[in-house]
Amino acid sequence: MTIATEFERAFNLHQRGKLREAFLRYEAILAAQPEHAPALHYSGVVLMQSGKHAVAIERIRASLKLDAGSADAWSNLAHALEAVDRPEAALNALKQATQLAPRSPEIWCNLAASELAQHRYSDAEVSARHALTADARHAHAWYHLALALDAQGRVLEALDAASRASAIAPGEAAPAGLRAQLHERLGQFDLARGVLEAALVRWPTVATLQNQLASLTEHQGDLVAAARAYANALRLQPDHGAALSQLLFLRKRMGDWHDLVVLQNRFRKGVADGQALLTPFSFLSDPSTRREQRACAERWSTATLAGAAGAHRLLSEGRLRIGYLSSDFYDHPTSVLAAGVFEAHDRAKVEVFGYSAGPDDGSDWRARVAASFDRFFDARGATAATLAERIRADGVDVLVDLKGHTDGAPFEVLARRPAPIQVHWLGYPGTLGARFVDYLIGDAVVTPLAEALDYSETLVLLPGSYQSNDRMRADRAPPSRAELGLPDHAIVFCCFNATFKLNPGVID
Repeated sequence: MTIATEFERAFNLHQRGKLREAFLRYEAILAAQPEHAPALHYSGVVLMQSGKHAVAIERIRASLKLDAGSADAWSNLAHALEAVDRPEAALNALKQATQLAPRSPEIWCNLAASELAQHRYSDAEVSARHALTADARHAHAWYHLALALDAQGRVLEALDAASRASAIAPGEAAPAGLRAQLHERLGQFDLARGVLEAALVRWPTVATLQNQLASLTEHQGDLVAAARAYANALRLQPDHGAALSQLLFLRKRMGDWHDLVVLQNRFRKGVADGQALLTPFSFLSDPSTRREQRACAERWSTATLAGAAGAHRLLSEGRLRIGYLSSDFYDHPTSVLAAGVFEAHDRAKVEVFGYSAGPDDGSDWRARVAASFDRFFDARGATAATLAERIRADGVDVLVDLKGHTDGAPFEVLARRPAPIQVHWLGYPGTLGARFVDYLIGDAVVTPLAEALDYSETLVLLPGSYQSNDRMRADRAPPSRAELGLPDHAIVFCCFNATFKLNPGVID
């Protein structure tokens, strides 16, 4: 039997998924012919498929020393390098593969996916378009192109690409989910819901689609439908941290406590076990210790560290430049509480910038807040990279985040470290668990110094309360009892908190 025949048999076993038998035959070939490049390559692939990535890399590299012209070997080397968290080396290997096989849409798609993972969105677009040049009906190429365009803020183009991917591969769920996401981003909520509901008729057991539908219906205010979809997602994928977080939050928001303790205990155990995607925001209003809060926040924040820019710069000469970052510069409690602070800065000593990542509601509050800054930037629709670059270009010395881990927070902007000093204040009175946030402004009650080790930030304590109030805000005349439909002489108990802040322990 020839070496070529034996390799053909080994490769056939490999393709049929019989890894052990294939590996033994590859080894027999190498025993007889140690420099057999294909046997080195594919035995390395078997090792990679078995989770032995370091040894796999050695084997595949050995094969490439003998035959550097194998595009498949370079591509498989990239997969192994990605598995050991060496993204730059993997990227270089894939680029080498594309040079050897420029008409392979699969390799171009792999390169696009790698570039997307490294936030190289324009490069990913180029790679996806190369794949489409090779095969205009390659669904994965259209899908990766849609992701790259979306990341660059080109939502309409992304929607067209995602629609093409769905039309070419109607049996795949991911393009449908992306289409719905893009419709939602365009404010086309009913269209997005229609796409998701149709997709779930076809793929009712896809947890990501259930979770996406839940998030959308929650945004639409259909809380019953949202809770049902989150529960479905959690049943399909018990370790789905995002679904658990939001289901627990909705139970509190709706005052539906029938399984609240079970969900709280499940969440708390998930934090102890290091479960991913458990949201600190939901946990902040549940029974927990500050140490648990930090563990939850650190796990959550780690997901955004990939985009962090580590370079620091010196503070500006002359006036200190302070920037405030929020999505709540409109008729929102943050503006009501902080507008006076923005106005009260001593302009002889500081220059004040405002960066709004949220809506413009045309309100008097929006106008007042915008006017309170020396420079105000409306960043609606801007990517995190674009907004971070704007802050960096403005030379901001101290960037004050007002959102934390609340809904709509531009947290990825902070992860890119656009300012030498980054501070968190007001909107979320807990630790962010992020190495790119230096200080947390609190007070002796909310952030006591005795608990400082349970915060990732250095604590800065204000006298009295950390929460500012606007002394210029006009008090409104209180409504009469009759106007509110209340009896004249009864005692009326009021709670002005959102319902999600209530739980059995508070009531008891």
